[in-house]
Amino acid sequence: MLLAHKLELYPTKKQSDYLFHCVANRRYMYNQLVEYYREHGKLTKKESVEIVKDYRNNFEWLQDVSTRVIRNTVDDIDKAIKRGWTSEAKAKRKKALACAVTAKQKARAVHYMLPSFSKRGVNDSFAIREKEKIKVSGRKFKFEKLPKELREIKMRELIRFNGTVKQVTISHRAGKWFASFLIETEDIEKQESSFESVGVDLGVKELATLSDGKIFPAHKSYSKRERKLRQLNKKLARQKKDSNGFKETKAKIQKLHYYVSESRKQALHELTSWLSKNYKRVAIEDLAPSNMVKNHKLAKSIIDAGFGMFKEQMEYKCEMYNTELVIVDRWYPSSKTCSNCGKVKKELKLNTRTYTCECGLVIDRDLNASLNINRWRPV
Repeated sequence: MLLAHKLELYPTKKQSDYLFHCVANRRYMYNQLVEYYREHGKLTKKESVEIVKDYRNNFEWLQDVSTRVIRNTVDDIDKAIKRGWTSEAKAKRKKALACAVTAKQKARAVHYMLPSFSKRGVNDSFAIREKEKIKVSGRKFKFEKLPKELREIKMRELIRFNGTVKQVTISHRAGKWFASFLIETEDIEKQESSFESVGVDLGVKELATLSDGKIFPAHKSYSKRERKLRQLNKKLARQKKDSNGFKETKAKIQKLHYYVSESRKQALHELTSWLSKNYKRVAIEDLAPSNMVKNHKLAKSIIDAGFGMFKEQMEYKCEMYNTELVIVDRWYPSSKTCSNCGKVKKELKLNTRTYTCECGLVIDRDLNASLNINRWRPV
């Protein structure tokens, strides 16, 4: 099984400068390929390889780093082009063109979901995808063409899994460096599940309500820091662009956004790990967050909860721990159905938090939904 472990790096000033140089080389090469694609309307892998070779031979500064850093842009742009011509992407691009009014909007819509230019400071990263070029020893690692005087880069902790390191992706975010190691391993601690089956109802007020009565409160990572983010964004808008004060405030905003996303991930990882380890069968709803956010009153809370991330984590963790994952039909009326007699209500408003049925059942709305989710079986 392939598992990834992302951890923080502690590079020295010189090592950090070298990593920035790698990121810049990768970004420059990728942008050259994007420019070629936009000019010619097509770009094959063979053409990409030749373009990368020509640039590397003509520019000495591209030879300062491992050839894998810029050669991997060939795979990256090939995937981006294929992703931009799927039926879903074409439909979205057609819709964007139909909605475009100004010339600027139309120009953007033409390239919507197709390869776009990489910007400095946005998703700064590069990858080494050949295991022979990566060497890990304890809490240090190095990769091909890392200068000898820079030695090895320190990591915050040991890699969690025992196995073969297949590749590493190094990224920079909110003033910190990270390395994500992809490891081929069978080093997974499996334990016997304590409970048989459970239904999980996700919500905004409570993150998850289980059919056995357990409730996991919403983490509200963004709403807790929303006021501070608003204050910093106001301050940034009033400062002169690229001044020292502007850069300082921007760094604070980036760091705060980082803490928001990390605290959200931590809460979801704790929940999904506990569910997949402790139950033999877990039933969850097939939610569509992209459609749910159309309700503008709840959109912010829905995004903050991370429903899409919850489903992704449950899928791979249930496979890892041999837990049966059941995805309940999207149109199954779990909230409107009585968990006692099975009668379905025609209407149930969102502000109605207690479910009352003619059969005499009075129960919390989310608990009722989780009981129905647990009982659901595919037809």
